[in-house]
Amino acid sequence: MFRKEIIIVVEGKDGRVETRRITVDKVGDGGRGGDLVTLWALRLICCLFANVPNGGSASISFVDLTGAGRTVGCISYYSPSFLSSRCGGRAPFVGFGSSSATPSRSDYRLASELARVQASYVVDESAFECRIVGSWTPTASVSICEVGLYMRVCDYENVARFVLFDRSVLSPCISVPGGSTVTATYVFRF
Repeated sequence: MFRKEIIIVVEGKDGRVETRRITVDKVGDGGRGGDLVTLWALRLICCLFANVPNGGSASISFVDLTGAGRTVGCISYYSPSFLSSRCGGRAPFVGFGSSSATPSRSDYRLASELARVQASYVVDESAFECRIVGSWTPTASVSICEVGLYMRVCDYENVARFVLFDRSVLSPCISVPGGSTVTATYVFRF
């Protein structure tokens, strides 16, 4: 079973800490994988197990942040491939936004992005989990209503593109005073 949990922590300048959790244990959309992160998990797992003959490739189609359709090879005998870093460093990014619009599996960016920060990741094989952590300190007070998980991938045109893997909405929104730090931790368990 695939499980997604997002932990949002706001650390105020005054030392006050607020924590919020979003957990998704089951697949939405009538059991057909209606959310974006489950769709991407399926794409990646299918690529890992693809039957690719010597010299062949398997690819994934996606929509980049500009709304343009793109294709990237996930397994191939040449670069760029999804697992390649030919177009620059590969790293996850976490986005923070202010829209409370309902997420959709066709989302390709946050609806109203305030910031996108490079994140760190930790794999804990004993717990069968991966954690992706991104922090941001806004200079002015903001309301965080959505968070997103992005990856930078190298497409067939040898251009690095940002791809949205998840968009989750917080309800209610979280108020973050200026100068406070908000941290979003994505926890994926298998």
